[in-house]
Amino acid sequence: MRAALAVLLSAPVSAAGQDRILSWPETVQIEHEDRLTRLRSLAMRSLGTVPRIDTYRIDRSALPRSIPVDIPISRWVFDQRVFFDTDSDVLRPEGQAVIEVVAEVLRGEAADTAVFVAGHTDSRADDGYNYALSVRRARSVALALHARRVRQAQIWQVGFGEAIPLAPNTSEAGMARNRRVEFLFGRRAEAVGVWLSRQRDLVCAGANEAQRQVCIDAFERLPGVVATPVQQAAPVAPPALPPPTIARAPVVIGERTFVPLETRQPVTMEAKRASEVERPAVPKEAVAAPPKAPPAEVVIARDTPVLIDLRERRVLVESLER
Repeated sequence: MRAALAVLLSAPVSAAGQDRILSWPETVQIEHEDRLTRLRSLAMRSLGTVPRIDTYRIDRSALPRSIPVDIPISRWVFDQRVFFDTDSDVLRPEGQAVIEVVAEVLRGEAADTAVFVAGHTDSRADDGYNYALSVRRARSVALALHARRVRQAQIWQVGFGEAIPLAPNTSEAGMARNRRVEFLFGRRAEAVGVWLSRQRDLVCAGANEAQRQVCIDAFERLPGVVATPVQQAAPVAPPALPPPTIARAPVVIGERTFVPLETRQPVTMEAKRASEVERPAVPKEAVAAPPKAPPAEVVIARDTPVLIDLRERRVLVESLER
């Protein structure tokens, strides 16, 4: 909070001596810095330690047109052993203490701040079992967070099983690092979704050469996952494999239709010389064509399931239209 106040106090004033109204990009950045400051302070005071925090920035060009600014994303990584015993999705007391810290941070957030709770496992057991376990664990954490009456933020749960290893699963230390719960924060859910869809590039790039290929191969075994808002009572089943992108076509999984987020599509036209431009004939009674309605923009609502397509690096939102 002090860091955010310092930025606010240092903002220039107008020529008339009045406080300047901050722009949306400035506000988003201040909220991001304030969120990290509050987390570090609360975690150290309540837990005696601070989680690993990584920060990223999603460019506005990857976001819907209604979001005209870059959105910073923060990723908070806690050791899975803090939350769960082996092969269990029942929260430990230490995990409850961590969730209380995260809940306190969320109480100071704006209404459209998004947090995705992501569960991860090591490679013991088969892919299907690990995926289901990671979903149940993410759900346990997300529901515990929601039960603390955090209404300021939108909360989603998502499991990745063993598909995103941070270290080789060849030692106890490596497996312990891969068993984890992550909190992904952003001012808009669309930005967090974009980050999640690009994890293969971000996570695998930081590994050594041998582990990088293991990381890439793990992603190929789980090309898509569904992030579910915690308001939904029933856990989701693993989704079918999403097909490759075909002109931004919708994806149908069972009876559920997912529509891709629309991002900015720059339109370029080849310039013509004046002599090459054909002048249209002017009718005697020109009739103006009715204006075309702009296409509906696909965004993520508070209670909308989201498909994270890891293979195609895209985000799709469930559509209610059948």
